[in-house]
Amino acid sequence: MPDIELRSEARTAYINARKLGRKYLSDNGERDGYLPVLDEKLRENVIVGEINMGRHEISLSRVIGTKTAGRSTAFAGNFMPLLEPETEFGAKWQNLYVYQLRDGIQDAVTLYEFLGNYYVQEGNKRVSVLLSVGASSIYANVIRYVPERRAGDDNNAIYYELLDYDKRAYFDNLWFTKRGAFTALVAAVEIYLAAHPEVEASVTDALNEVHAVFRQAYKPLDGDSASLTTGDALTEYSGIFGFPYGATAGEIYANLKIAEGQLRFASGEITRNTIEVDSAQSPGEAKRGFFSFAAKQQVKIAVAYEGNLRTSIWSEQHDRAIRGLEEKYGDRLIVERYFNIPQIGELSYRSLKRAAAGSPDILFTTRDTLSAASLRYSLEHPETTVLNCDTPHDGRNLHTYFCKMYDLTFLVGIVAGALSETSRIGFMTPPLGSPTYDLNAFAVGARLVNPRSTVINIAMNEINNHREHNAARKRFADRGCDLAFCLHSPDNPQDFQAEPTIYAQLYSLDRETGVPLESIARATLDWEPFYDKVISDYLGGRFGLLKGNSPIHFGWGFQTGIMDLLTDPERLGVTSRLLRIFRDLLKAGGLHPFEGPISDNNGVRRIDYNVSPTLQEIQEMTWYAFSVNNEQLTNNS
Repeated sequence: MPDIELRSEARTAYINARKLGRKYLSDNGERDGYLPVLDEKLRENVIVGEINMGRHEISLSRVIGTKTAGRSTAFAGNFMPLLEPETEFGAKWQNLYVYQLRDGIQDAVTLYEFLGNYYVQEGNKRVSVLLSVGASSIYANVIRYVPERRAGDDNNAIYYELLDYDKRAYFDNLWFTKRGAFTALVAAVEIYLAAHPEVEASVTDALNEVHAVFRQAYKPLDGDSASLTTGDALTEYSGIFGFPYGATAGEIYANLKIAEGQLRFASGEITRNTIEVDSAQSPGEAKRGFFSFAAKQQVKIAVAYEGNLRTSIWSEQHDRAIRGLEEKYGDRLIVERYFNIPQIGELSYRSLKRAAAGSPDILFTTRDTLSAASLRYSLEHPETTVLNCDTPHDGRNLHTYFCKMYDLTFLVGIVAGALSETSRIGFMTPPLGSPTYDLNAFAVGARLVNPRSTVINIAMNEINNHREHNAARKRFADRGCDLAFCLHSPDNPQDFQAEPTIYAQLYSLDRETGVPLESIARATLDWEPFYDKVISDYLGGRFGLLKGNSPIHFGWGFQTGIMDLLTDPERLGVTSRLLRIFRDLLKAGGLHPFEGPISDNNGVRRIDYNVSPTLQEIQEMTWYAFSVNNEQLTNNS
């Protein structure tokens, strides 16, 4: 193309770009219409380090401003020019445009990276020209500013997840909107690399390689929005299908279409409904029933268990409920059972898929460790209703069910607080990191009747190991506990042969050895009311809840009969009357275990006066109540 034509095209391009810039400025006003200036942002931040990251190809969508204020008013906030075409600035911009048409801009600009975004130190016009011709990336020499940690700042916390992994690692245009997403994604990469030793890539290289392909697949779905970035979406994808190393953009796109409902849920576009079931025939939404279609003559269900009936009391309790319903419904109920489903990864999903190969109407997965595999199966097989026994997970588009365990442990805590002579009570839990609502309710109940009570919580390494149970009870005794609420262990014949619905007991302990002396209260779980409700609703074709777009969590309360507390009134004495009063209040809705004020064991107010948290807020608790002291059982205990 002759030079004069190139100059003419460049002038036209500048005029058009300037129109876009002036419109942006007009739409956003003087305050927000110009380029953001990094130096101004740094006045509100303390920089604790500066790292030369080298040369990288940077997505222009992440270049959002300029380093200094010198050129900030020459560009609108979209990097389009604002000055007249005849100015020196306008002439240089047009010369760069001609160069782009002839040879392509190859010289790297200089960018400062701060909290995942980039600001131009040198090369503002090159960025502007490339954006005007629709380029998606630019080569840049990158300098990283490391800010001081700031408590309560989500962007800062997300950024430090990346820095804590490796301050010098460069993750190509990777950003997240939620804390923990990067950590979860790195874990998915590490799981994949551990399972595929033939792949010699580092975590950083594998992540950048996959992210580049994933962006191609995700963009057609309107990806990289403010509510769900490609990093967020890749984390969600990896949690469902596994880390897609080696997958093509087409394969990823096909899976993204399957997972579209989950992505919409993770972005907040659709929300979870939480239904509290307070009796087996409760009013309101729960009475509508789980399904909405014509009555059926028969229902086929598949039940997946993490363990088996000899090694897992939890599995035995669920299967006991199913066995009872087989007797009740006879030929109308067809049951397929699958045991020892692996906990995580692709193997878990494949095992679950085999378990559901018979195309059941309903698939029950009876453990929280099967949650990820359950989600993937439900997305790939919308014709099957999938219900996972778990508390609701933030951002997971999966129907869940669980009992309101805190109702029961609250009552046990009241008994323990009233009867403890030392005011120090033991409580046995799964490993640290599990939800803490059952422990907290126990501590609140104990403190309600005994303000001096302290709960010693020991987190087990392996809940199904009776030797650990003995070690924990000895630790309780060493800490001055005279009572302890102890889980059952299937390798203890005494526990396993007890009433099959009992999952834990409040014992009095020998003060020296920790050996249980007497069972004071026995906590029971009976899942039959829940499974009966689901199956009877399916057979009866009653109004549906589970076939909509939103995931539902069913929280079954104390009044449903799904759990109970067995005691000997003569042993409890006057405490039996106290228990009856609180039990009646709980059933009538006149008492909430978590009505505030409640503070955590760091003194932070968690629940204010006269406030009662929602079921989902309760079942997402990870903090510990004020009177709880935590200990982890070590292998040497």
